[in-house]
Amino acid sequence: MTKIKKIPKVSILIANYNGQNYVKRCIKSCLNQTYDNVEVIFVDDNSTDNSSKIAKKFKKIKFYQKKKSKKNKTYFNTKNQIETYKYAFKKSRGDYIFFLDSDDFFLKSKVKEIVNLFLENKELSIIFDHPIIFFSNKKKYKKKFINFLRNKNWPNFPPQSCISIKRKFLTKIFSHIDSNKFNLLTLDFRLASYSYSVYENFYITDKYLTYYYQNLFGESFIKFKKFSINWWQRRLQAHKYINQIAKSKKFKLSLDYFLTKITVILINIFKK
Repeated sequence: MTKIKKIPKVSILIANYNGQNYVKRCIKSCLNQTYDNVEVIFVDDNSTDNSSKIAKKFKKIKFYQKKKSKKNKTYFNTKNQIETYKYAFKKSRGDYIFFLDSDDFFLKSKVKEIVNLFLENKELSIIFDHPIIFFSNKKKYKKKFINFLRNKNWPNFPPQSCISIKRKFLTKIFSHIDSNKFNLLTLDFRLASYSYSVYENFYITDKYLTYYYQNLFGESFIKFKKFSINWWQRRLQAHKYINQIAKSKKFKLSLDYFLTKITVILINIFKK
C-alpha cells in the first residue's frame, strides 16, 4: 500500500489595525490560494473603524480580538505589531508561517510556490519573496532585493508580508527578537537581521508573490519620513542591533554607523 504524503499545514497570520479599506481584499487573497491546507488567523489590534466587522463576515477564517494593554501604548506602532503577530502565532497550528499586514495581499499561487521551495530545499528556514509595490491598480511596480547587506553597509530586504518561515525556526528565535530595547525596529527587520547574522539562513526567491500597499498616510510615511528625527534614530538602533546580535561575526562598524550616530547626537543637542 502506497503511503500518502502529508501535506504541510500553512498558517497565514494577518495583523490588522484600522484596515477597513483593505481587509476584504487581503482575506480574499488568502482564501483563494491554489494550495489547500491553509488556515487564516486574523488578529485585530483594537481597531476603531469597521475592519473587525468586515473580517468577521468571513466564516472560513479564525478571528481574534487582541486585548487592550496599557503597557503597549506608545507613539509608534512597532511593538504593537510585534505583539499582534506573536498573539496570532500562538493561535496558529501551521508547519509554515506566512505573515501578512492587512493592507497587503498575496498572489493566489504564493503559498503553493513557497511551500514547494521549502520542500525542495530542506535547509531553508526562512524565505523572502519580492514585493509588487502597490499604490493603485494603475500605479504599481516591482522591487527587486539582491542581498541583506548592500555593499556591507545597510540592510536590504523585502517587507513583512513577503516573509515565510518554518514554525520550528520561528519558535526558536522569537524570544531573541522580541525585545523592548530597540523600540523603533520592526518585526521584519528583526527577523531578517537575526536569520542572516546569527543563523546565516537567509534566502530571497526571484518570484514576485506579494502586493505591498503604500499607504501615504501610514506610520512609515508620516512618522519615519526620510531624514526626519525618527528616521535617524531608527537607523542608529538598526546599526546597534545588527552589531549586537552578530558579535561573533565581528562586523566592522561602518562609516554609515558613525555618521548616523553623530547626526543623532547633534539632533538631540539642538532639541534641548
